[in-house]
Amino acid sequence: MLRLSRLDETEYNERIKREPQKSKFDFEELKAGAMSPDPRTRKDVFKEYFERFEEFPSYLFDNSERIDSRLSDTIEDLKNDPETTTIMQKGIATLMQRLPSA
Repeated sequence: MLRLSRLDETEYNERIKREPQKSKFDFEELKAGAMSPDPRTRKDVFKEYFERFEEFPSYLFDNSERIDSRLSDTIEDLKNDPETTTIMQKGIATLMQRLPSA
């Protein structure tokens, strides 16, 4: 078993205190933002969710027969945004493999 020395433990505790804490996950707030009629709000929610969980919240939409139009629009906005990171682009590609064809 790996044990930290007192100095390492103190340093670790101080670093944890200084690091900003993520806000608590609020499912209802996420759902409201993801379902928003405002494309910018949806895009921001999707980015925040991806940064936190490394996936997109496609489960909020009924995609059983076809991709929900709000989800599709948000995906297109993210794909076309030059600020969308390579990791997010890979996340979009992974998501698209799981969804039904348009």
